[in-house]
Amino acid sequence: MDIQFENLNYEVKPSFWQTKVSPRTILKSVNGRFAAGELACIMGPSGAGKSSLLNALSGYNYKGVSGTLKLNNQPRDEKLFRKLSCYIMQEDKIQPMLTLNELMMFAAELKLSNNTLMKEKQIIVSEIQNVLGLSESKNTRTEFLSGGQKKRLSIALELINNPPIIFLDEPTSGLDNVSSAYCLQLLRGLAHQGRTIVCTIHQPSASLFQLFDHVYVLSNGYCVYQGSTDQMVPFLSTVGLHCPLTYNPADYIIEATDGEEMDNITKLSAATKNGKLSLYKMRKANDYYLKKKMSLNGEVLLPELNGNVSANKMLPLPPIKYKDDDDDDMVKDRDTWCVDFPTSGWSQFCTLWKRMILQMYRNKIGLNIQFYHHLICGLAVGIVFFDKSNDGAQFFNHMKFCMGNILFHTFTQSMVQVLAFPYEVKLLKQEYFNRWYSLRPYYLAFQLSRVPSIVFFSSIYTSLVYWMSGLPNEFERFALFNIICLLVCFVSEGMGLLVGSIFNVTNGSAVGPMLITPFLGLAIYGFDFAYQVPHIMEVIMEGSFLRCGVIGLVITVFGMGRKSLHCGISYCHFKDPNIIIYYLNLHRKHPYVEIIKLVGMLVFFRFLTYFALRRRLSG
Repeated sequence: MDIQFENLNYEVKPSFWQTKVSPRTILKSVNGRFAAGELACIMGPSGAGKSSLLNALSGYNYKGVSGTLKLNNQPRDEKLFRKLSCYIMQEDKIQPMLTLNELMMFAAELKLSNNTLMKEKQIIVSEIQNVLGLSESKNTRTEFLSGGQKKRLSIALELINNPPIIFLDEPTSGLDNVSSAYCLQLLRGLAHQGRTIVCTIHQPSASLFQLFDHVYVLSNGYCVYQGSTDQMVPFLSTVGLHCPLTYNPADYIIEATDGEEMDNITKLSAATKNGKLSLYKMRKANDYYLKKKMSLNGEVLLPELNGNVSANKMLPLPPIKYKDDDDDDMVKDRDTWCVDFPTSGWSQFCTLWKRMILQMYRNKIGLNIQFYHHLICGLAVGIVFFDKSNDGAQFFNHMKFCMGNILFHTFTQSMVQVLAFPYEVKLLKQEYFNRWYSLRPYYLAFQLSRVPSIVFFSSIYTSLVYWMSGLPNEFERFALFNIICLLVCFVSEGMGLLVGSIFNVTNGSAVGPMLITPFLGLAIYGFDFAYQVPHIMEVIMEGSFLRCGVIGLVITVFGMGRKSLHCGISYCHFKDPNIIIYYLNLHRKHPYVEIIKLVGMLVFFRFLTYFALRRRLSG
């Protein structure tokens, strides 16, 4: 499928607070075409607009982009185009804690139709592994793969549903010459089966440069060359730029069009009419997919483009017919393209949940850290408050006990997500953009996959501090104590997810504690003058989930008809637990009401996180 663009502009507008910064134009009315059956690259000096052009063509970035985008000479349907294309980014964002084969099988379950048999999916995955040289590493965990293997795995994952259009950002970045050559030869072979493959590359060596069929050179936002690699040197000679025989043409054109050579940029841009003219060398009729009659000799076993696999019909790509060369218009896209997800939402949820549970179970270091963290902190708190819950003279220690338990759960769960979730968002954005799944099944699977571990580790802590502090051996009281602490965990996790979905790790580490601070202030406010708290402050304090947790614990510990406490001195004012409840002005409150409030805040933060993710993915 041919990709065309006309008068494409990309303008970066400053943020609303940058009033003195003027908009910057990255792409300046460039034109071009990338044909099917060719391996094409976008080259240029640093800051020329290579990644901006690739992002605009792939649809990864649409804000500030203007111009005409076409597919097979027809106006582009973005929803359809998203289904037909995939974008492999420069950084290899690959799911950890899974073997190469497991990750590919999970991808196959998400990207192939529900009607596809598991045996067929395994055949497809195995064949792709063989073609891309990954068979020997199929049982290796992804975090232990080499750079070249990770790059090939990124390509393999997207080949499972056989997209006809592939975009790659710097596929050779971080690879040595041998790995780079292998990667480009692989892409060249895939392109010659009929796919449209476009990638950016900074400054390839002469041997790597010759592997490309089509070169698009940008400089200062203008197109200075478009055409085949073997026509670049003759073209440069026509404008007075003579490349020495021993010089790499890729190096020469970049040096000739860097930011300080505006005269050369102007001449070359005028010669190509900013990409409207393209230079090709005549090829044999059966060499490339873009000719009328093509020869598809590839033997890669891949599914059809709509995600449905037929056991007796597994071709590299289904043929797409073109009209005669004299007619500029090409036939419309096949009606069999599927623009919806090939799997149902329930199937996506089950697959993602299984993947997340397996990843969590494999993360032994993380599980051990959480286990010992809750165990040691539970023992430490239990020792500090050992058997003090029965002492009527320890009123202030009772309050510290309740607040300390709430603060422990708050910071433990919120900061973990602030630090870990931004990386998960990067993985989500890549897989979501390439239409592996929709957001709702992912979000539901992510939330539910974390429930078992949070319940288990929180129960370790609460059980230790409850029994060591000497609280009554009553099931209802113990259950409420655990439920309130657990709900604070989930609310805090939701707040951490909200921060992690908006900010990166660096900014989130500052925003997270800053966001907790007002909730903490409201949680401890007014206990020593409870009856003098203004009514407006009582309303505001209701919005603090920390205060709901503290109040819930205080009533659970001292309310619910608890018997009198022990007193080792002559007079204990707070020997009767009812006096504590009345002194704190909590006699009209009930722990179940606080639980309902915490559930509401839990749902509130989860909805905020969902919409923050949705906004992040749509941007």
